[in-house]
Amino acid sequence: MVRHQLEMLVTPVLRWEGDVWSGIFMALMIQMPAGSRREEHGEGQEGEESQQGAWHSELQLSVPSLGDIRVAMWLQDQQVRLQLLARDEDALRVLEGGLPQLEQRLRNAGLSTVLIDARPWDRGEANDGTEA
Repeated sequence: MVRHQLEMLVTPVLRWEGDVWSGIFMALMIQMPAGSRREEHGEGQEGEESQQGAWHSELQLSVPSLGDIRVAMWLQDQQVRLQLLARDEDALRVLEGGLPQLEQRLRNAGLSTVLIDARPWDRGEANDGTEA
């Protein structure tokens, strides 16, 4: 436990892996914005750049009925960008079919800008957040 707390002080990234339900594996990563750490430690802000940081999270699920799914999210102020990746074509169609309802729910939750992209997940695809 202490090791995890020390890691969070050095690298503001939370990682967790495990079974969320029987037969459903999940890997989760949450990364704090760079500006948040400076404010918490009293180092002050370095101009406007420290306010520009966005929360970044990645979630990977292995669901028996849909296969492997990956969600990457960038959240800043009232703006969110989601990238949904599915290895199975049928799962991708299910995700794409639910996009309008997901977008509406996110807007109803108070987000002003909602960008959602669903696409096939290639095995070698690197996700650096520059594509949407």
